[in-house]
Amino acid sequence: MRVSPSASRTAVQGVYGDRLKVSVSAPPEDNRANQELTQALAQWLSLGRDGVSVDAGHSSRDKVVAFTGVEEAELRDKLTELVQRDRRRRGE
Repeated sequence: MRVSPSASRTAVQGVYGDRLKVSVSAPPEDNRANQELTQALAQWLSLGRDGVSVDAGHSSRDKVVAFTGVEEAELRDKLTELVQRDRRRRGE
């Protein structure tokens, strides 16, 4: 993931290279941006609150995010749909 903290709203911004780009409204201080990222992803992908965690890159814009409680193929489908919804929202 590529994360932009302190944005005006939390939203998918599309694809950034080989990563999903997400803006979060929370600032990066005190792990707040990471928490907002994981909560938003869990909600968008219909996963449990504990189903998403930041594995690496806690203090970086580039993060490795782990997903539990979902099969890889299903996760790929959900992420693809998430990006497609974002594209439709932006009129692409």
